[in-house]
Amino acid sequence: MLAKNRILLLILAVFVSSYSAVSQISVEVKMDTSMLLIGDHTKVTFEAIVPQDMQVEFPLYTDTIIGELEVLDILLNDTTVKNNLQYLAQQYLVTSFDSGWFVIPEQKFVLRNGDWIDTLYSKPIYFGVMPMPLDTANTNAIADIKAPIDAPVTFMEALPYAGGGFGILIILFLAYLLYMKYAKKQPVFVKKEKPKEPAHVIAFRDLDKLKEEKLWQQGKNKEYYSELTDIVRTYIEDRYDINAMELTTDEIIHEVISGKIIEKELKDQLFDTLVRADFVKFAKATTLADENDASMKFAYEFVIKTKPVVVLTEKDEGQQDIVVESEQQKNETIE
Repeated sequence: MLAKNRILLLILAVFVSSYSAVSQISVEVKMDTSMLLIGDHTKVTFEAIVPQDMQVEFPLYTDTIIGELEVLDILLNDTTVKNNLQYLAQQYLVTSFDSGWFVIPEQKFVLRNGDWIDTLYSKPIYFGVMPMPLDTANTNAIADIKAPIDAPVTFMEALPYAGGGFGILIILFLAYLLYMKYAKKQPVFVKKEKPKEPAHVIAFRDLDKLKEEKLWQQGKNKEYYSELTDIVRTYIEDRYDINAMELTTDEIIHEVISGKIIEKELKDQLFDTLVRADFVKFAKATTLADENDASMKFAYEFVIKTKPVVVLTEKDEGQQDIVVESEQQKNETIE
């Protein structure tokens, strides 16, 4: 007798346990509102509560839940676990453009636990869609359609137009450059040349710089005479339009004599200075400090005596002529 009672109690315990587990499973479809305005938005939530070790397949929608209820977005797919139960939720943002009363029919949820498969259905839910209210206070009035509301233009909206305009400007500019280069045969970009300084101004500046470097005082006689003669040759080339940088010392003196540019004494000093520099540069000759200093002094004196000066000559009726000549020519005129 006791054995039979134990068996009955065991069967009852298993039945109660199974019933308790099944009673914890539930599925539901909810809507945030049962009445919405046509074109308005609301949310529809699919929920399931199942044991933690159970899987649930929700009904899936992308365009419409029913013909009159359009899906705008899938908002939520959430899972939380509490007291060995899973709380699952899938939420949709929906709208409707048909007025009337509608129903979302029962929805199918598939439950899986290993080889065990079952299906639960939610209860159907009803909802209504209201049309826009009429102006009953003034039903006979005919009103114009409202004009569109002006919205500010955003940066992203203006960007394509601005980019297109900028691209057109670039194309026009390139077309202009090609036209100027090939049709007009003119340089596209013309560098504005800086007015050249007078030869004596350049020479004085370079001589001052060379003097401050104190090359021969450091034993750099070759570098000293190379720079000194380059300054003098450049001055002669710019002042008298003689290609002095490409000529030898004898050729420079010949050009000076044939052109009657400078007086004999100044010509002899120029010859001595250039020859001394040639010996130092090419024959590695050694010069004294007095000779180095004298070469620098002569370079200054040569530029001073040959630089152009402005001489004013009087004419009738108070007018004046401006004559540009060298210091040497000025002295000869005075003598």
